[in-house]
Amino acid sequence: MTSVQLDSGQELPADLVVAGIGVTPATSLFENSRLQINNGIVVNEYLETSIPDVWAAGDVTNFPDLIFEKRRRVEHWDNAVEQGRLAARNLLGRREAFRHVLYFFSDIFELSYEFWGDTAQHDQVIHRGDMDRGSFSTWWLLHSRLMAAFTLNRPEEERELAPKWIRDGIRVDADILHDATRTLHLDAAAYPGQYQRVGEIGLPDIDYWRKCAD
Repeated sequence: MTSVQLDSGQELPADLVVAGIGVTPATSLFENSRLQINNGIVVNEYLETSIPDVWAAGDVTNFPDLIFEKRRRVEHWDNAVEQGRLAARNLLGRREAFRHVLYFFSDIFELSYEFWGDTAQHDQVIHRGDMDRGSFSTWWLLHSRLMAAFTLNRPEEERELAPKWIRDGIRVDADILHDATRTLHLDAAAYPGQYQRVGEIGLPDIDYWRKCAD
């Protein structure tokens, strides 16, 4: 291995390539059942299948992402754990929708990185920290709304606020977000008058801002 060629024809030098090709959901057992199968077992927001009183959770489920308003299937430990917990609660009589920010993480030697959200739609990418020192974060925004975030060896405040801001559709100030000398509490949520979800605009609860400031 000496290089890789992109679809554009550009060649990049490389002596190692890691290919993330995903997996195929194991649904052959249910092919002749009444379960709806489409890139996994199709479930609704409560993780119910097309068969009454049958739930599914984990890598095999094709579920509606209520935050990004699209269907998806996720192959990661966190998704399997959170869906399993919710499915168990609903089996016990709860009626709780699965509303969870996509989350991926890994540790490679001294490097610890985490990712939240979906970068499919964005119009701005903000970098924070120092990439050369191995401590930085990247933030994807759409009309100032935080859509996704990646952190590598970053302070706890960034790791805590990223999923909250994505879940709540918070709009952030790109200049403050880029300035690593400023802490990210209320400072970065620079639009306290409104927040933005897909398809709606509303006023945030005052308790949200108080929690950010704590």
